[in-house]
Order: sequence, then C-alpha cells, then structure tokens
Amino acid sequence: MNRKIKFFLGALVFWFALFLIWEWWKSFPRVRPIPISAPTSEELKLDSVLNESILSYILPGLSAVVVKEGKITYLKAFGFANLETKDSLKTDSRIPVASVSKIFTALGLATYLSLKGITPNDPISVLGLTTESGKGNLSELTFKELLTHTSGLKDPGILQTIWRGRKSLELEDYGEKILRKPLKNSGKDSVEYADTNFDLLGYLLSTSEKSGFDSLMQNSILGPSGMENSEFVQEWPEAGNVIAGYHRTFLWKRLQFKRTRFASFPSPSSGLVSSPKDMSIALIHLVRGKMGIYQPALNWLQPDSEAVPLGFQPIKINGETWTGHFGGQAGYSSLLIYSEEKETGVFIQFNAEDREIYRVDIASAILSIISSDF
Repeated sequence: MNRKIKFFLGALVFWFALFLIWEWWKSFPRVRPIPISAPTSEELKLDSVLNESILSYILPGLSAVVVKEGKITYLKAFGFANLETKDSLKTDSRIPVASVSKIFTALGLATYLSLKGITPNDPISVLGLTTESGKGNLSELTFKELLTHTSGLKDPGILQTIWRGRKSLELEDYGEKILRKPLKNSGKDSVEYADTNFDLLGYLLSTSEKSGFDSLMQNSILGPSGMENSEFVQEWPEAGNVIAGYHRTFLWKRLQFKRTRFASFPSPSSGLVSSPKDMSIALIHLVRGKMGIYQPALNWLQPDSEAVPLGFQPIKINGETWTGHFGGQAGYSSLLIYSEEKETGVFIQFNAEDREIYRVDIASAILSIISSDF
C-alpha cells in the first residue's frame, strides 16, 4: 500500500480516537434515581414511572403535570437542571417548550384577529402588510394554511442554516426575509411542517399591531391566564438561568451539552420559555373548555367543525386521540395533550433531545396509570 495512503488512514484513525476520547471526557454518565418499590397510590406509581424513565432513556431531568377535572393532581420535577452545577430541576424552572410555543402563538393570533372580524379563511393580505415577491405571492396565503402547515412554505435547509451561521435575527428582519422569498408552489394539497409558517404569523401580527410580539402574547394569553413565569424570550441562554439542554453522545450512552439556537428573537414558532407550574395553569384553561379563558380564541381556531383547533395537533396515544402538540428543540423536548371530553390534560418536559420519541412512551405510561377515571 502506498505510504501516503497508509499515513492518511493512520491520521484518520488517530483523529477518530481523539474524538471518542474527547466526547467521553466531556459527557456525563447516567443519572441513577432511587427506585420506588411496590408503589400503591397513583402519585407513587407516577413517581416510579418517571424515576425509571430517567434511567431507561438517559435523561438529565424531566417534569410532569397531570390535570383532571380542572384541578392539578400531579406536578413534580425530577433530576437535574444542569449536570455541571448539579442544580436540581424544579417545578418553577424556566425551560424552552420548543414547538408547544405554536399553541400559544395560535391562541394569541386568534385573540387579536377575532376582534378585527378576520376569519381563518381570510388571506393574510387583509392586514395590508405583504407584497408580491419573485414568482410567488405570499399575500394569497390564508391564516388557516399557515396554521395547518399547508402554505407551501419551507424551513431553511442545512446548507442555508450553515450559511446563516449562529446569528439569530430580530423577528422584524426575519419576517421581512420570509416575505421576500418567492413561494414556488401552493402546497395546499399536502402538509409540510415548517416553523416558518408560525414565524411569519408572529411577524404579521406584531407588525399589524405595532407592538412587540412578546408584549402581544403577554397581554392576550400569558398574562390573563396567570402564566406569570412565561415569555417569548429575547435571548438564549437567559442570564441567571442555570437550565442546560443535552443530547446523547455519538457512541457512549452518556449525555452531552447541546447548544440551542433560534432563527429569530422572539421566536413565535419555538421561543416560549415556561415552567411546569405555568404549563399546569395553561392545561387547566384548556381542559375546562367553555369555562377556560382560552375558549374565545379556540372558537376562532375551530371553523368548519375542525377536528382539532388550528395550530394544534391530533395525537394518538393508547388507542385514543388527544389534542395538543409535540415540542422538540436542540437540547429540549416536550409534549402537551388534553381532552375536554375527558377533562384531563398531561404535560411532560425534558432538558434533553428526544431522538427515540420517548415522550409518547412516557405519556402512554402516565395515561395508563390515571385512566381509571375515564
């Protein structure tokens, strides 16, 4: 074999070995919770499942909320907010909820547009803010198409993301950038999930109301519902917030810090930072239906007898369909589900990236424990 080829292969092996050593050194071993033997009550059974989940799925920390008949019946956090500092995860820890943010953006949008007499089937041009661009015309899109990811808009690809670098744009600049991009096809016959849809909605709303997006959400949804520890952040990580997100290492069954970046600040699609305690309040309003503060917005989001409100997702677990949304951001993941009919809601949150969809498995175990009431 040619000496140059041998040298090249040897160098590759050497650098790969260094990479594995570096990854192992920078990662954290499994968190080992204390098992609960023979739990009898519902609370202890939930404790047992969540403790076991930390070990089984190699999680730094997780929190869970259960709401039944309009009341919080379970609210706990387990594990660590930060594996480096060993700070414990708490029920008032502020954690990104990732795409669960879309629920609140949809509720806020509905609140403002319903007051203007605008319907989901109206084109976004009714706000008078869009212009024709290139071969496409975004002003023809409807609010419903953006809320249901049937607009044809797509998120930036890997190459575009790399080219953009680490810098997050201001929402105003990011929204204008979306509007300048030509719409190549209507995409109305298929669903293509894209954060861009909700980021555009947030931009249109804040520009139309001439106010910051987070202020609008605070005034319409977060504040009135009592979610005092929640906001669409203007920076991440937050000063003074010890929470850190993690993901699995390449080879070892260990955890490694994962940096989280947002395309814009604030980010209507994924930038809500909240606590398990605040999310329990949101669940109460959703479960209560007509008695909840979100009902006027939910009415706007369910035109033409939609199965679930626009901006929400139907989620099937244990053979039953729930309303809610998945959340997944680099280093963080979450799941919110509820049923007005069953008067039940569940929210689970992790400071870890979910590559195995363990959110569904854990939610399934939780529902199996609490299902005796419905």
